[in-house]
Amino acid sequence: MHSRRSHGSFGSHGSLGSFGSRGSLGSFGSRGSRCSWGAIAAFGAISGLSTLRCSEDNQADGSAAAGSSGGTGGAHHAEVASTGSGSGAANGTNSGAATVSSSSTSTGAASGSGGGDPCSACAMPVSKGTIAASAITEVSGLVASALHDDRYYVHNDSGDTARFFAVGLDGSDHGSYVVGGATAIDWEAMAAGPCDKGRCLYFGDVGDNLEARSSYTIYRVPEPARLTPGEHQVTGEALEFVYPDGSHNCETLLAHPKSGELWLVTKVSFGSATVYRVPASAGPGKSVVLDKLGTVKPPSGLPQFTAGDVHPSGTGILMRTYSSLFYYPLASNDVAAALALPPCSVPVAAEKQGEAVSWSRTGDGYVTVSEGSKSAVNSVSCP
Repeated sequence: MHSRRSHGSFGSHGSLGSFGSRGSLGSFGSRGSRCSWGAIAAFGAISGLSTLRCSEDNQADGSAAAGSSGGTGGAHHAEVASTGSGSGAANGTNSGAATVSSSSTSTGAASGSGGGDPCSACAMPVSKGTIAASAITEVSGLVASALHDDRYYVHNDSGDTARFFAVGLDGSDHGSYVVGGATAIDWEAMAAGPCDKGRCLYFGDVGDNLEARSSYTIYRVPEPARLTPGEHQVTGEALEFVYPDGSHNCETLLAHPKSGELWLVTKVSFGSATVYRVPASAGPGKSVVLDKLGTVKPPSGLPQFTAGDVHPSGTGILMRTYSSLFYYPLASNDVAAALALPPCSVPVAAEKQGEAVSWSRTGDGYVTVSEGSKSAVNSVSCP
């Protein structure tokens, strides 16, 4: 990650220092010497101790160790090998996608989404293809198009310009879209929801590994009416904000599909993440202070939330970490209240560095993509 200072256009980001490098930073929350997430066993519902051991050589690429998710005690270990080859143990694979199969991690995790109950009805991940566009190298945000069947939007992590891409479920290229007037300090999250222009995409310039930024920005862009290969120019609006309690790193942006409310969940190396809501007063040309409304902590596995998405019917939330994926039933517009309740664990492909998840357009399944060139597009059906 390169050091950047604020750019004058599209709203000031304040005076920014270095945002840290991708060198060897010690914690899992940083982008330094991190284990490869291509080989992770199921964490699942276990009452004993779950541990993860990783080799120093970050070469694993899809090998899943055979940790069972249905145990009731004892120590469950998942060791990441340094030369993974794309095979999955424990629960098998589909079309070459190494998978992690998990059962519910809690009692009382309810259904309530379109399609089947994610806590019990979701199939194992299947690779639908690989990302074709060579410019897509570090997917850090993913949402389904509401206007175009089997189309998804993605953006790169820090180091890219202020642009996003349209891809097919099979990974096919459907164009790049440059957001005029925007800057890209550290785009880390993406969401989609209703806006006064119909349907908008939201891009969170919210990454802050060193927690040194003085302000942050969410860019709001109307969803493109047409998707074609090549480069396109689009316009958007900058929604500037600050936290009420200092600087934070964040990789999860949620948009409620009915109310349009925006929520952020911080990324922490240990303990609980904090849930914030963007106030309704947010808009171009001004900066707002977020509402601090709760905390959330994964029930198992690694503590860092790297992405999330609200079901298109507004009845559930997917929240992912590097090692796991959880489903939180949502009974109202109150995302913070939903995240305070026990989730269930749902299937997710074992990816090298998973920082993206999206429900399908109809909500009958979900998709994940890892960082890295030519990454697999992994799909899970919840019939």
